[in-house]
Amino acid sequence: MKKHVALCMSALSIALAACGTPDKPEAGSASVTPSQVAVSPAHASEQRSAVNPADHERTQASAQHQDASQYLCQGDADACKVRGPLVADSEAEAQWLLAHGYPTHAELARLEAMGLTQLKAEAQAGNKPAAVLYGKKTAIEGARFQEGLGILRQAATARNLYAYYGLSAVYGAETKNKNLIESAAYLRLAYLLGDAKASAGPALQGLSAVERVAADERAALLYRTVATYRSASPRPIE
Repeated sequence: MKKHVALCMSALSIALAACGTPDKPEAGSASVTPSQVAVSPAHASEQRSAVNPADHERTQASAQHQDASQYLCQGDADACKVRGPLVADSEAEAQWLLAHGYPTHAELARLEAMGLTQLKAEAQAGNKPAAVLYGKKTAIEGARFQEGLGILRQAATARNLYAYYGLSAVYGAETKNKNLIESAAYLRLAYLLGDAKASAGPALQGLSAVERVAADERAALLYRTVATYRSASPRPIE
């Protein structure tokens, strides 16, 4: 009996020793060295983004927030009383302007100083306000009205709400295609699609009562044909 117990204890000791000993690579198998598992900084960054998508999203949201903040009025209370359609009264409105293709005043000045070639390059790179300026300048300064109109309508179809300001400006310019009712109608369309500040646009000033009715009727038609009954995206106004 004692001999049997001793044999069992010996077998148990051998099993425990085997469990506590790290496995060694078999002969002929490739061993992995620390240098082989080292991750380059670029790959490490990619892995961190993959492992922590929330961190990546927060970084993108932060960058977007910094861009949107440029729409907020930077002056004192008196200076901010006069606000055009490119100025936001709140962070929510600033985000709305950014999402719908509106430029800041500084960005608009930068783009207006560019020629058609530069604007085209900016537009092709994904700059939404540049696409509007490119279409507008093509129609007015480039004397290619239909081409410019097509660029602006394409931008509008891509839900660039600022494109309707460009369309209004094109029809309001001193060219053979000038049409104040059409110009006003595109601002009314921007209003119907959610931009409450579009109703105060210069194209709507000075129109007679009859012309205003005609502009409203034309806007209703454009809502069906150009905007294709798109749902409004209300501008957050406090």
